[in-house]
Amino acid sequence: MSRSHIAALLLVILLPAACARGPASPGAQPVAAPSQPADIAALRLADWQPIPQLALERTPITHLAVPAVDVHTHLRRVVDVAAEVVRMNAIHVETMVNLDGFSGERLVRELDRFDRAYPGRFLTYANLDLTLVGAPSWGERLAAQLATDFEAGAKGLKIFKDLGLTVRTPEGRRVALDSPELEPVWRTCARYRRPVLWHVADPAAFFAPLDAKNERWHELRESPSWSFADRARFPTRAQLFEERNRVLERHPDVTFVGAHMGSSSEDLKQLAAWLDRFPNFYVDMSASASELGRQPHAARRFFVRYQDRVLFGTDLKSANTAGYEVYARFLETEDDYFGTEAANGRQGFWMIYGMQLPAPVLQKIYRDNARRLLWPADPDRPAARP
Repeated sequence: MSRSHIAALLLVILLPAACARGPASPGAQPVAAPSQPADIAALRLADWQPIPQLALERTPITHLAVPAVDVHTHLRRVVDVAAEVVRMNAIHVETMVNLDGFSGERLVRELDRFDRAYPGRFLTYANLDLTLVGAPSWGERLAAQLATDFEAGAKGLKIFKDLGLTVRTPEGRRVALDSPELEPVWRTCARYRRPVLWHVADPAAFFAPLDAKNERWHELRESPSWSFADRARFPTRAQLFEERNRVLERHPDVTFVGAHMGSSSEDLKQLAAWLDRFPNFYVDMSASASELGRQPHAARRFFVRYQDRVLFGTDLKSANTAGYEVYARFLETEDDYFGTEAANGRQGFWMIYGMQLPAPVLQKIYRDNARRLLWPADPDRPAARP
């Protein structure tokens, strides 16, 4: 092949590539092919913090649409109660139910700091002294202390999730939620007409294996003690719900409020069945916006249908304006795709959507249901014994 033929062949091969790159400027250096950052392939899921590119409108929120009763707060770390009241006034929170009352002398101190210093602005609940579990007649002793706490001014009883999950007798027996030893406690609540705000179980993901399919992996990775997937150590969620439901059935004269949508915000059909079955069962919506807000249409239908059975609660530790803004945006607006971090931390790798509830429904959930259930006609006087 002649030199001219070789030159022509090379020109045919090289010219398209050169044209695709475009003309080179004088003195330009060869451009390397684009490459990924060296560490992007090794990015950990825990470090992935995507920024949404959506251009979204946000409804301005300065306060709650209705002066609200927040039935689920934890105020044990509040030091300046007067400043707390100022923040409550600004965001339109009428009353906060403080679930960290403890019992005995500590309860009296909390009642002095909150309820008696600011009448009507705080309702402090007692807690069971579970250190008594396993002592002789420990159920009767729990009930006796609870009666004393009610006499001192406690407005209700808050039971934490450790009962049923981790509380055991000295012999190692798990204290089931429907244990016979707890019967005197329920009878005491009925006698004093005090509601029970009851945290039973936890989100479904906390009982699922901590593997690649767990949708709340990042929380459980950071707080492994929140995982109750070990069947050798913990009961199932279904078992806990069955135990609780037996108590609801046995004690129709006690008002029970299931914290966090009864721990069933992922399954509203199941929750509806419980509400239909137990007229004495109510729920608060605390720390549930992340689950409810990713199913806003189903959640809205549920809230409208059960508008007399859902109470406003947040699980906040103070009158946090940003936290209340999340709840107001969820309940009052139809805003799209916003986070819940400011209220209850990051829960799941998803955003939520507003329900824009009708004004009459908002009135009941924010205030009226709590006023009806939590303020008996004469809350300081025990009811007559049956």
